[in-house]
Amino acid sequence: MATTYSTPLYAQAQPAGTGHGFYQITQHIHATTGSISTWAINDVINFGYLPRNAIVASMVLKAATQLDSNGAPALTLDMGVPGTPQLFKAAISTVGRAVGASADIGTGLSAAGYLYKNVSGAKQAIVCTVHAAAATAVAGTLELDVEFYVEDTAGSNP
Repeated sequence: MATTYSTPLYAQAQPAGTGHGFYQITQHIHATTGSISTWAINDVINFGYLPRNAIVASMVLKAATQLDSNGAPALTLDMGVPGTPQLFKAAISTVGRAVGASADIGTGLSAAGYLYKNVSGAKQAIVCTVHAAAATAVAGTLELDVEFYVEDTAGSNP
């Protein structure tokens, strides 16, 4: 006989948009850096903060222009949090290498980054770390969009 499993969301049987139960409204962090010209290994870019109990649903990193103009570009970037710089994405090679705008759309998050929850008890920085330096660095900007929702703490629902 098959087994049926239910999430707490289903078990609460609350319609969406009531403010009760486990339904969440997604929010976004959207940030753009100033012009960066060095792109040296281990450089860190602080993009913003995840609020406590934030659960990350998606992330897109974009370069408006080429950041490494070498014929054999080397620039790769990591996305994470302090102490775990590759939590969301590791060695991104689709951003900043081509002429014009480029983004890491479709690459998804790492397994640990999918539905990552900030349980630190405080806001948590989102950081980009230069994993491999640009072979021929070009000044440019990065843009980040993080989609997340904030989960209630246990017992806080009416």
